[in-house]
Amino acid sequence: MILPDKEYKAFLETHLELLFYIGRQNKIISDSLTFLDFIKLDFKVKKKCRDIFLENERLLDDYLFLNFDKLTAQQINILTGFKKKISSDFVIFKCLTNCAIFLEINENKFYAVKALSDRFDKFFNKFPVLITTTILPYNDQIIYDGFIMPTGVYLGSGMTSTINEDYKKAKKNNQILTTM
Repeated sequence: MILPDKEYKAFLETHLELLFYIGRQNKIISDSLTFLDFIKLDFKVKKKCRDIFLENERLLDDYLFLNFDKLTAQQINILTGFKKKISSDFVIFKCLTNCAIFLEINENKFYAVKALSDRFDKFFNKFPVLITTTILPYNDQIIYDGFIMPTGVYLGSGMTSTINEDYKKAKKNNQILTTM
């Protein structure tokens, strides 16, 4: 249910370089800060860069334009995947062997989401759980962007039963999305 190490590292480096750019452009971090120093910064700083990115998608186009000659085809593919991102509230319904089943609250759609380096059941001790995150395509699968904001809300048996029925219908009708 996690990405292979090589894929995880490729995604992480590409994503962090974008966040580093955004941090500099928006004066969240100093221009004198190196990328290696940025990596060592607190999660909150990186999250702030990510939140600015979610508010202004044009930053991605600017980054691609400025760095197109320096980026590999794999990096461009990762970055353009962000154009299809879905930032929303999700219920992590269950963890399966190969993925976790996310239910997007607003559209009532199920997604099969791979974890990056740690399984989702390492973050949460029971399911279903309500979270806020961003999912996106990556190599013909769906991942999340590395930022999960737990709400602290675990769903009760009534809601879980309803979601389970919806999940069974979606599974039967091949409506669990594995790509975006």
